[in-house]
Amino acid sequence: MERKTLYRVLLVIVLALTVVYTMGIIGIVPFQWSYYITIFMIILFFYLKLEKMSRGGP
Repeated sequence: MERKTLYRVLLVIVLALTVVYTMGIIGIVPFQWSYYITIFMIILFFYLKLEKMSRGGP
């Protein structure tokens, strides 16, 4: 998959998860979901940061 396409897909996923996360904070969905979404976002951040560093970016 091309990098640009991958980032577009990740953007859609992150936006959808942000909506579910917010609903968890409000109390519409179980807060446990927000907890797991937070863990996923942290792992995704570190993965993308390490990938960028391996390509020689700052």
